[in-house]
Amino acid sequence: MDRSRVCNIAQVETSCHTSVSNGVETLVKRPLHICKKVDKDQACVGDILTYTITIQNSSLVNETQVVFTDQLDQDVEYVNGSFYVNGQAQTPAIDNRTLYYVIPSIEPMSTVEIVFQVRIVG
Repeated sequence: MDRSRVCNIAQVETSCHTSVSNGVETLVKRPLHICKKVDKDQACVGDILTYTITIQNSSLVNETQVVFTDQLDQDVEYVNGSFYVNGQAQTPAIDNRTLYYVIPSIEPMSTVEIVFQVRIVG
């Protein structure tokens, strides 16, 4: 099913007439599409990697309170102050090598871009 809406009407028939209901519509939520890229294919200890994550909402439904997480490799450390959402500096929560950030809203048919950096330490 590729459709973003489900529409339906009901009908009743008698020997004298046919009656049709009002139409009803339900918007169908689609899974968010997420793509992660890194700026380097090869790096050395001490180098900084920049990750870019795009999250696309291809449905007609607003998504709210979207929880973004990213598990950091044991050989990197997060670069403080490097976390941006749609070009705006934000502060993620960090717990046990995992970044957490709640995206308040992803509008229908739109994309959110998250960018952050890590430094290779080992």
